Amino acid sequence: MGQSGRGRPVNGGGHARTGVKVALATASAVGIGLLAGCSTASSSTGTSATPGTTATASAAGSASAGASTAAPATSGSSTASSTAAAAAFVPITEPFDPGHAARAKPGPADCASQQTTVAIEQCYEDKTETADAAIDAAQQAGFASLTAAQQAAMNAADSAWLAARPTVCKQAYNTGGTIDGINIASCLLDESTARLDAVKGITRPEAVLKSTDSTMMSDVSWYTTPEGSRIGMVDTQGDQTGGVIIGWIVIAGANGFVVNPAQFRYSDGPFTDTGIIEQPDPSGHHVAAGSQYQFGIDYSRLQSDPNKATTTGGFVYAPGSPAAIWR
Repeated sequence: MGQSGRGRPVNGGGHARTGVKVALATASAVGIGLLAGCSTASSSTGTSATPGTTATASAAGSASAGASTAAPATSGSSTASSTAAAAAFVPITEPFDPGHAARAKPGPADCASQQTTVAIEQCYEDKTETADAAIDAAQQAGFASLTAAQQAAMNAADSAWLAARPTVCKQAYNTGGTIDGINIASCLLDESTARLDAVKGITRPEAVLKSTDSTMMSDVSWYTTPEGSRIGMVDTQGDQTGGVIIGWIVIAGANGFVVNPAQFRYSDGPFTDTGIIEQPDPSGHHVAAGSQYQFGIDYSRLQSDPNKATTTGGFVYAPGSPAAIWR
């Protein structure tokens, strides 16, 4: 855990305060999968958008007889009936590979080992498309058993998640250099992998990430939530107690994100430091989909950690059980 001598805002912030910048941007809030976003300050995600509907109604026309070609009468007259038509499943179509539904692609195991930027990006895109094909398979497996309204909700949520994905990744990687293409392609894979686990009901192990005091967004180690938000942290400055002020960064996915500072803490076994929230208090703030928000927490009790000389502790994002730790 590095400590710098002064607070340094992360690129992309809005206004400065005690070593941390706050960035607010607006974007439309949309849904993701069938995972509803939470809407209280104790939630990790924001309110999901109201899903659209693709269900249609059809009516059977009543039979009529012409003057010269009347059909023989049947017992009872035909009556109109109306039934709700089930929505058709809408598979993921990749913006980088349009014209067909996502499909599994073969490729090298290690994308970073490829020799050119184009080859590295293509490798990540192929892995992303493969993951998206698996998402489609998982979603479609239960699609027919849903009601028409639920089917429409799934399609709308899938579409919203897909639309938000590149926006989130471009927020995280926007240096203007060629490295952005690689980072964004890798980010797309992270987003799809997190969502695939979510739709399959897989609980991922705690992610172990690298802490940084760099103010460059591209140097931040990001955790991707199942809903598609990205969370990172920057060690902005030390405090007078021997602790540290951490700048937490949220880039909201399709559902948006509701900030609950209690979910962001320092943890080292039984020792916990929940920190002192830097003003303005971000509690309950809803981060709009696709926008970035930063807030600070001063962890002032770190000197009381009995294992402070070791590297076992770290800064944790824990919306329930710990999801990610930065060391």
